[in-house]
Amino acid sequence: MSSADYFNAIAKDWNVIREEYFDEKLKSIVIGDEKIEGKICADLGCGTGFISLSIAPQAQLVFSLDQSRNMLSELKKEVLKNDLKNVFLVNGDMAKIPFFDNSMDYVFTNMALHHTKDPGTVFKEIFRILKKGGKVIVSDVKSHDGKWAIEEMHDVWLGFSEEDIRHWMNEAGFTDISVKDAGLFCKGYSSAGEYTKADIFVASATKTYKLTKN
Repeated sequence: MSSADYFNAIAKDWNVIREEYFDEKLKSIVIGDEKIEGKICADLGCGTGFISLSIAPQAQLVFSLDQSRNMLSELKKEVLKNDLKNVFLVNGDMAKIPFFDNSMDYVFTNMALHHTKDPGTVFKEIFRILKKGGKVIVSDVKSHDGKWAIEEMHDVWLGFSEEDIRHWMNEAGFTDISVKDAGLFCKGYSSAGEYTKADIFVASATKTYKLTKN
């Protein structure tokens, strides 16, 4: 089963499942004091809209991308329920984002990076779609030893080190890189009762261009 198949299978129950894994407080930590009013934002690996639904009231446009059509269907229900006219759902891959170059002011991705095969490529794609001065904010888990998550949740990475995140961001061309502890945990049990608790980090960076001399 692929990651997309897994999330297609659990989409209707994901909001309940997610509450067991990490706290709602993560929303306010991720969004923080970012000035997203009137901005064009992307939420990559949006799932059922944990971030998308939170930023929509302020943002000009929100493009919510996910590889799971069923997760997007669940998000669509909330979009219609809340009469959100500025949220656009997109089925797609974070490693090949179907958005124009230099089109986004902000890119968010929450708890999705560890499901991607090549985070380096993802960060390069994020850099491509951001406008000059645009910002990426990534929230995910730090390295852990819960190997059961690979089989049962179809995780590709068992979290990340700060060094990995900084390396990929720097390699993509980002500046003003920051990786901070969110002060929250992602936790869960395997089907065999194995308990895993991993720290959550929030990383951010800016797309800037270095001035060159003629």
